[in-house]
Amino acid sequence: MTEVELLMKALDEAHWELGEGFQGLPDEDVWRRPAPSLLSVGELASHIAFWEAQSFLGEGFESPLTTKAAHYYTTSIDRPLVLNLTAVEVLEEVKRVHEACKAALSSVPHSMEDPSPHREGWTIGYTLRYQAFHVAYHAGQIYSVRHLLGHQTTDN
Repeated sequence: MTEVELLMKALDEAHWELGEGFQGLPDEDVWRRPAPSLLSVGELASHIAFWEAQSFLGEGFESPLTTKAAHYYTTSIDRPLVLNLTAVEVLEEVKRVHEACKAALSSVPHSMEDPSPHREGWTIGYTLRYQAFHVAYHAGQIYSVRHLLGHQTTDN
């Protein structure tokens, strides 16, 4: 197995953990913020999808989650992002974005040091490492948001 394949497996594991964070999430809480200065589960998932798509697919990938409003905390904190999507629909869309990214990456063999075609100055290896961290980090935030909303989450 190549290093690129190993890092893709790490990214897959981060997405698995993200999926666990959605288990039992009521639809009415997907876009609800636990406090005005904290993002909702839906906003965090949208941010994850936005940056994974940007990193592996570039501009123009069609998804309701890859809206510019999901770009960064400071771009959305004063204007909450609320989409007409349920918890299941948000998770399925994040998965769809992830699968499209995997397909794009695996369509051409890459080495760790190949330049990323969508992130200037980044290599394929760094992009994969960062995305695995990025998804896992925000999955952890999703658990925290759920706890602040009073939810009981899976214990993994």
